[in-house]
Amino acid sequence: MKGNSKTNFEKSGDDLDTELIGKLQKLGAENKYKEYLDLLNENLAKVEIEESNEELLYLPKYLSQDIFIKLVTDLKLEEDKNEQRLFLRKGVIERLNEAQKSLPQGYHLAIGDALRTEEIVLGLYRYYFDKKKKEEPGLSDEEIDLWLRNVLAMPDDPVPPGHMTGGAVDVSLADDKGEKIPLEVDEKVIPKDEQSFTFCPKLPADIKEKRKILYDALINVGFYNYSREYWHYFFGDAYWAVRRKTKKAIYGIARDDLLRR
Repeated sequence: MKGNSKTNFEKSGDDLDTELIGKLQKLGAENKYKEYLDLLNENLAKVEIEESNEELLYLPKYLSQDIFIKLVTDLKLEEDKNEQRLFLRKGVIERLNEAQKSLPQGYHLAIGDALRTEEIVLGLYRYYFDKKKKEEPGLSDEEIDLWLRNVLAMPDDPVPPGHMTGGAVDVSLADDKGEKIPLEVDEKVIPKDEQSFTFCPKLPADIKEKRKILYDALINVGFYNYSREYWHYFFGDAYWAVRRKTKKAIYGIARDDLLRR
């Protein structure tokens, strides 16, 4: 499979903090929200951000034409706010372009979300908080907040959220026409929260294989995946640094002077 090919970006396994990764993934799989967050924040606090001042490039100009831009519209943002989302770090774009080359014929990356401002992050928090409250009215505000902070990095975290650095990207697969290639099944078959895990054992074999195509292509160029969200990949941010023994990140909060159209 082309998705397994080696690239110049491939990381060394020697760089990984495999013990910590294993603990985090185990706590995440068991939905131990407080324990997961405590361990993550303890290690995020150890991260040093050595800002590289790498440029943030405009996706429509610098992203491969074989990659589709399909921004999610949950917040129904104004056009100018959506324009603010169309940037990623140069190194992230280079890796996405390289990953696209490795995909089998008929497969394309599709970008669902890229750069987020603090305003957008807080808006997402309110949106998902209200949604969870309606779906599970028995949960307290504290319980919803804890659940959300397990799946959404916040501006008051010990380090900048990945999407606010330009190092994190939400990505899925599309066909030659830009139509979404299914990576989920109906939530009546498998609950949505359960199948959001990258490696959900209950998924049918064809969906698992498509997720593996996406996963292999991105991991092989240096991205890491958030195991609770099959679509979330990151490079260079503090969450990337947590996975590594050095605990050094190269991307801090995105600055306007680094934006390049």
